[in-house]
Amino acid sequence: MDAPTLVVSDPPHGDVAVDVVSEVLGLDLAGTRLKVAFPAPEVLFATEAGEAAELSAALRGAGMGVAVMDGASLARVPWPSPVSSLAFDRDGLTARLHDRDVHLPYGAPVVGVYCKPPADFRARAQVDAAAAMSNGPGPAVAEAIEWMANLDLYYEDGGALRRISIVPDLADFSSLGALRRTTSGETMAAVVEQCQRRFPGLTLDRRLENVRPRQRFVMGETGFDVDQRKRYSYGTLLLCHVLDSIAPELRDVPQYELGSRLAYVLARQR
Repeated sequence: MDAPTLVVSDPPHGDVAVDVVSEVLGLDLAGTRLKVAFPAPEVLFATEAGEAAELSAALRGAGMGVAVMDGASLARVPWPSPVSSLAFDRDGLTARLHDRDVHLPYGAPVVGVYCKPPADFRARAQVDAAAAMSNGPGPAVAEAIEWMANLDLYYEDGGALRRISIVPDLADFSSLGALRRTTSGETMAAVVEQCQRRFPGLTLDRRLENVRPRQRFVMGETGFDVDQRKRYSYGTLLLCHVLDSIAPELRDVPQYELGSRLAYVLARQR
């Protein structure tokens, strides 16, 4: 079966006619306002291509920024590969991954996605990061870093899409010299600033900065259908089914992982 076509929100939005959007989404006004106010991309519909085009046109006409994407494009995005160390050299960024070194020239076209929870957010992953990273990129790594700030850098190498993830809680920043700050959060902010300054071809998406990551779907009471209120919001069974239809490995994907993939695909479509 073919992967569904996704209608994805692409904020910030314009002057939105909330009543019209409410009718299109099939939500009450309160739920619609939450959708309109959410600052990062999220799935609004999963359907076939023709209906997706009609729905997106209706939402755009009501002032919402939306995009249409092939759901299969999410599955083609590689899993995060956290760096253990990095350095800004004279002509590029050098990063040490679990099994090799990567040199990313400053002249390369790069899409960056910065995810960072609010300062008061506290949560601990159930997956050990060191054990997950020892096996290379995969869903376990995404689970291990699901509550951590991270900067994903996407680029092409020999026609293949690559991804490196800078996760301050897992990286050795000693090689950064003067860029190293008192806290990992301050160092991360300096790394983001350096990437913006050194990579002229960088497209940086910061819409998941200071967005509180949500819990993944947990099977609850029989008959309790949160999807009627939130539709394809993250953490709903409805979205889990959609992601599973795209690729089983995506079914339980953490919110930052999903958000990074959506942001990358949106950037490539512009």
